[in-house]
Amino acid sequence: MNGRDSFKRCRVCGKPIGIITFGVYRKVLVDAEAVDVVPDPHGEEFVRIDGSKIRGVEAEPGTLQTEPAYRPHRKTCGVDE
Repeated sequence: MNGRDSFKRCRVCGKPIGIITFGVYRKVLVDAEAVDVVPDPHGEEFVRIDGSKIRGVEAEPGTLQTEPAYRPHRKTCGVDE
């Protein structure tokens, strides 16, 4: 997360979340914990530190060719949109 980004608590579920800012007036809410991701075109959607999106699966410990990414918070909040 860069200097403009921050960590807060979700107003709905109370879990810690991160706010990634990218572009002009663009923000993405993500879970506060980053996970290692292996790229996979059929996997889940994750958000990189720079705000770009990646499809992948969470890596097993010790897996090579991983990159850190965040899970979008809307997927884990437990509130229907």
